[in-house]
Amino acid sequence: MKSLQYLGPKQLQFEDVPKPEIAADEVLLKIRKVGICGTDLHIYNGGMKVPTPLIMGHEFVGNVVEVGKNVSEIKVGDRAVAEHVIGCGKCCYCGDGKKNLCETPTVIGLQRPGALAEYLAVPANLVFVLPDSLSYDDGVLVEPLSIAVYGVRRANVQVGDVVAVIGQGPIGLFIDQVAQAAGALVYGVDIMEDRLHYAKSHRLVDGVINTKEDDAVKKFAEMTQKCGADITFEAVGQEATAECALSLTKPNGRMVVLGVFEHEVKLNMMYVVKKEIEIIGSWTCLNSFEPTINLLASKHVKTDGMITHRYKFDDAIKAFEDSAAYSGNRIKTVIEF
Repeated sequence: MKSLQYLGPKQLQFEDVPKPEIAADEVLLKIRKVGICGTDLHIYNGGMKVPTPLIMGHEFVGNVVEVGKNVSEIKVGDRAVAEHVIGCGKCCYCGDGKKNLCETPTVIGLQRPGALAEYLAVPANLVFVLPDSLSYDDGVLVEPLSIAVYGVRRANVQVGDVVAVIGQGPIGLFIDQVAQAAGALVYGVDIMEDRLHYAKSHRLVDGVINTKEDDAVKKFAEMTQKCGADITFEAVGQEATAECALSLTKPNGRMVVLGVFEHEVKLNMMYVVKKEIEIIGSWTCLNSFEPTINLLASKHVKTDGMITHRYKFDDAIKAFEDSAAYSGNRIKTVIEF
């Protein structure tokens, strides 16, 4: 089968590899769509160490074409998505039900072949069947939406909370909506006007701040008449955006960090001390696929227009080049088979 191999920073090439043979507790998916994630771009740019050659891709949707002999609840022909973290099952974190924190995880698209190939073998216990009401486009967005669902749950967003979301990429835009669904007032923060326009025009936020044009703290105070956000979400992964999140968080507020950082950062920790800020990390999407699919099916989350760029699999190398350059008012890039 045809696959896209990552060989090193900004080095991709197509290779023919054997079609996967599934184990008794696995299913085989024929891949239909794959989303390019920020993590994929971190890998592509050389910001994350992974084994090479590697088939990337952990945001995907496909059709079940084969099931292992021990699999009973999934059938050939089902349209399906899947989680991507396989815990070791032996460490204390797996024992506590936190496989996303596993000491030695196997992650689809990082330590194990991902979805940028014609077929993908996946453990059946990671697979979720899509209801008929959801499209393949909805399916490829389940994983990034699940990141937002998990993050908002970690933050314990309540009705009436005032929330600032730093970064209006796909994850940030989904956080906007999940926080709104929880009853919060949401303000989107970014430097890219097209993303802020998308958030505002689709009514995903109650207001926006472009930090290229305005002082975020002053603008936020003007818009909300508050001394800061009850909860801030950092969904970028840069020193400047982490500092912005700290500065926007009110005294005794919470800051949730979801961004993937390529480098160590320096922060003014006196914000944390003097304002008694609670900082919460949020990693992947533990136990979040089912509620995410339910959210999509109930139409509480809007996905129209979020996929801004589509590429055929044969053009996947260009998809990565363009995505890494953030060309063309880009929100979500999807590779289609």
